[in-house]
Amino acid sequence: LNQTVLKLNSAREQQHWSSVWQQCQQTRQQLEEMLAERRILRQYDVSLYSCCIAAVVRFSKTQHIMDEMISTEREYVRSLSYIIQHYFPEMERLDLPQDLRGKRSIIFGNLEKLCDFHSQYFLTDLESCAHSPLSISSCFLKHEEQFGMYALYSKNKPRSDALLTSHGNNFFKNKQLELGDKMDLASYLLKPIQRMSKYALLLKDLIKECSQSQEQELTDLRTAEEMVKFQLRHGNDLLAMDAIRGCDVNLKEQGQLRCQDEFIVWCGRKKYLRHVFLFEDLILFSKTKKIEGGYDICIYKQSFKTAEIGMTESVGDSGLRFEIWFRRRKSQDTFILQAASGEVKNAWTSVIGKILWRQALRNRELRMQEMVSMGIGNKPFMDIKPSDSAINDRAVDYIMKGSGKMSASARH
Repeated sequence: LNQTVLKLNSAREQQHWSSVWQQCQQTRQQLEEMLAERRILRQYDVSLYSCCIAAVVRFSKTQHIMDEMISTEREYVRSLSYIIQHYFPEMERLDLPQDLRGKRSIIFGNLEKLCDFHSQYFLTDLESCAHSPLSISSCFLKHEEQFGMYALYSKNKPRSDALLTSHGNNFFKNKQLELGDKMDLASYLLKPIQRMSKYALLLKDLIKECSQSQEQELTDLRTAEEMVKFQLRHGNDLLAMDAIRGCDVNLKEQGQLRCQDEFIVWCGRKKYLRHVFLFEDLILFSKTKKIEGGYDICIYKQSFKTAEIGMTESVGDSGLRFEIWFRRRKSQDTFILQAASGEVKNAWTSVIGKILWRQALRNRELRMQEMVSMGIGNKPFMDIKPSDSAINDRAVDYIMKGSGKMSASARH
């Protein structure tokens, strides 16, 4: 505890510590007086003292997590700078192999931009939160756009690995020996991926130390954790998108890619293994095919606008299946998708449900605008405030467990 107190530089944190410690001392004095008078301790007094001690311990744990976040961030920045200082100049050597010439952006990706961001902005922001650990979420959420660089780095990583394996490792090995370094370049280039995983773990640890009374801090930390996890997934999503072949749909116009996974798909009596991509405005079915070199490509099969679909959240007893069905089409034209796990199935039905809900809201607003433009109703559009109950009743079939269906279609 003494070490923790010595680290408190912030006036706000010193005041908070002083208040907690003073309360502990007062409770301790009360207990000693009661013991001296041989009075029976009330459970309330014991609980109060225990709560004070728990608060001090929790404060110490969160401070330790924060210290680890900052110390590992400094080391991370040093590693990125080390790569730029020692390995970037190697790309300018006259004896650089022909197959590596002009390939700096493939080998290193956007590492230089990552280094600039972390050294000039993010590390400074983390250090400013050194003694208020639960406010760290603001550092992540403030720079959400910059963290998008990690998805691009992850997307490029397989190309970088392939080039290093085929031509780069032998060339850069000489530099590693010259530096007397135990780690090779490939290990250093893995650090950005590892760093994002580390952020997710440390944020999760902070969430565990948050008390339920700290609602806002808890919400912000969870939002930051989800943002980091999304960027880790999104790199793989972008990579998978690049593997789609034979698609005549402009995927850049279909909104954000929300998720992609392998499913067993039934259409009538036919059964297929499909790699399914879910965009905000499109669901796409493809067939995975291995090509020379061990890589997978996804052969486009068919796609449907999400505005045209509805969903049955659960089909059968396995807990792994859900159904996609269509408005304005035959009832037998449905797809039953079986996920590899209940977690994947639940993630997909949750995302599809949110997409359909957003579409229902948009459809309602468009209808109201049309009514106003036609002179129906005596209030300006901006004054009309749709209620949740009205939306539930008129705009969307709400998801029900088991046999419930949801669609973006209006009932009226």
